[in-house]
Amino acid sequence: MLLQKTLHMNQSLEECKSRLASIQSYRRQFVMVTKATVTSSKTVDFSFRGPLGFEARTVLLSIESDSPDQFAFESTGGNLDVMGLAEFTEIRPNCTEVTLALHYEIKSKLFAWLDRRFHFVDAFVTSELRSIRAHFEGIAAPVEERTPMLSMFETATA
Repeated sequence: MLLQKTLHMNQSLEECKSRLASIQSYRRQFVMVTKATVTSSKTVDFSFRGPLGFEARTVLLSIESDSPDQFAFESTGGNLDVMGLAEFTEIRPNCTEVTLALHYEIKSKLFAWLDRRFHFVDAFVTSELRSIRAHFEGIAAPVEERTPMLSMFETATA
């Protein structure tokens, strides 16, 4: 599956790149991420929880890019194959557009089918990007006000 997400950050290009590159500083802001550990300067041991017991696990590796305003990465091992590119474009001073393009494949046929049907990886990426933006922008984004990933599997309220 292919995903592309764009967000705008109220920071300069260099500040935005350096802050987003240091995952250690904001990994606790992720809601569904169970592990995001930098194992070396170019690898991150990564996992997250999905619906119906899905637990994605992989190691993300940084790939050299021709442009200083791009971060390319791919995965190795685990139950999720990922290739991606994060591109940073300065729109104006203190406004940077971040475009994230991801191609992923879930190795489990059951969860791959469920994702095609319910788009839970898309919902995960959108939710986590909102958390990152809220963290860096100082926007209050309490967890209890978030839209459930799959509302049809949530407990109904009276």
